[in-house]
Amino acid sequence: MHQMLFANRHKIPPKKKNGDEPKMDSSVYLQLRNFLHNGELPQSVAERRNIKRMAPSFIVKDNRLFYTGPSRHYMRLVVFTVEEKMSVLKECHNNPAGNHNGVRSTRNRVIAGYYWATLNADVKEWVRSCHRCQLNERVKIVSPPVHPIQVKEPWEVLGLDFIGPLPETGRGNKYILTLIDLYTKWVIAEPFKFKTVTEVSGIITTNMYTFGMVRKIITDQENEFVNQLNDNIFSMLKIKHAVSSAHHPQTNGPDERTNQTVKRALRKFVNSNPDDWDLHLAAVVYGLNTTKEHSSRHTPYFLLFHRHPHLPAVLNACPMKDEFEVADPESDIKPAL
Repeated sequence: MHQMLFANRHKIPPKKKNGDEPKMDSSVYLQLRNFLHNGELPQSVAERRNIKRMAPSFIVKDNRLFYTGPSRHYMRLVVFTVEEKMSVLKECHNNPAGNHNGVRSTRNRVIAGYYWATLNADVKEWVRSCHRCQLNERVKIVSPPVHPIQVKEPWEVLGLDFIGPLPETGRGNKYILTLIDLYTKWVIAEPFKFKTVTEVSGIITTNMYTFGMVRKIITDQENEFVNQLNDNIFSMLKIKHAVSSAHHPQTNGPDERTNQTVKRALRKFVNSNPDDWDLHLAAVVYGLNTTKEHSSRHTPYFLLFHRHPHLPAVLNACPMKDEFEVADPESDIKPAL
């Protein structure tokens, strides 16, 4: 089906006045690489002039052409062939870490490491023609307005919830425990077999000693199991416990929305491989944590660690760091912190 994606040549829009990147076809890329690599220029006077004008925005390393932009602060691998473009789109959208995200998130992943003339149009068509995305199309539900509780710093307040029971995997896992940082929207999701206080307490303790202690954990209900957690692990770690309710939706809105996102992302893999969803869980969560939030316009990863994540697709495109940075498609965004 996706072979149709590049069957027709997309029209190349004119260069915009706001400094957008130049749009070129594959023949120009080849001419640029030949010129930058060994000084060869095409015979046409117009083509020579065009190559010399474009050359300052490109470099050649290891016989590969990279777009650097006029600032030359970052580098993006120029993709030539249809097969290479399809491979990039599959890596950034179809693989578990790509989460079968929408057009904007998929584009941001592609543009962080790659460049070609019709990139925007191709990403849009790839996502909209994705069969699995169509099967799991998001159902829009009108929810009451959510007013998040005030959180001043990362890892101060977490939302805790459970997903399941899910189809049992080959390792016996049937549930997922989610811990969501309400400040950064950082997601932790751990698979487990039995919904026991001992097993859940062990997961919470491990993450507290990994990331640090929190002041408060919010759950969406108060029952005997949650009360046992409060008496057991919350009290031992000096963590305050709060319960959200239908009368106070602001205390569970961000957590519930993220849980729905996790469920939606998992469903796309659970449906085809119900016995090994737990093997995909880490990649799916990594994809969530490295996708920009619309509210902060940063990834949870960046807000928690104060650096951009290294995405597998980008490392494959640009393995050398040198003096260049990873391309940020929204580099004009001011820090949210």
